[in-house]
Amino acid sequence: MQRRKTKRNNIFIVVGTLLIFFATSYLIFNYYSNERLKQQDNDKVEEFFEVEEEEIEEVVEEVVEEPKEEKQQINYDYIAVLEIPKINLKRGLVSTDSKYNNVNYNIKIVDGSLMPYVRNGNLILAGHNGSAYISFFKNLYKLDINDSVYVYFDGIKYEYKIADIYDVDKTGTVNISRDKNRTTITLITCKKYSKDKQTVFIGYLSNKEAY
Repeated sequence: MQRRKTKRNNIFIVVGTLLIFFATSYLIFNYYSNERLKQQDNDKVEEFFEVEEEEIEEVVEEVVEEPKEEKQQINYDYIAVLEIPKINLKRGLVSTDSKYNNVNYNIKIVDGSLMPYVRNGNLILAGHNGSAYISFFKNLYKLDINDSVYVYFDGIKYEYKIADIYDVDKTGTVNISRDKNRTTITLITCKKYSKDKQTVFIGYLSNKEAY
């Protein structure tokens, strides 16, 4: 009886050791995978400032899809860069006709957006809020009124000031409340600690200059 008990305990020890090994291996792999993606993204941002590509899309409608988590290789080029110094965010934007213009991969330029050079237009950006690498808008909740948001596009640095922050129900579409006589940026993400709300950040163009 004692021998059987000892054998059973040894089996538990072996199984436990294997589980710990595989869990540790997964965490290490996941960490280095995320670091590799971050480095690839930083390289793409640097490439954007060295050689720019211009691509302009038509206005459709303001629709935001539910973000999902997905890892990927970075094999696309940026047409613009979004920078929010307060939350240490600097991320490229891809063309709206690219399959990578999707919250599964990037900050999404939402259908209906107009790039910053369009007078009184609205650049609408949606991003995921969570713990995964693709949760680029996870710290948006830290923004306050009058904080600065920058967009680099076609040789011009556009500065926006946050003017309004409000929550809406998560329905798949977002009614954007803004001054249509002002050039606007709209940032949309899931509300922190909420499953059925989204937070909308409205910013108005305050300055632009060549970079």
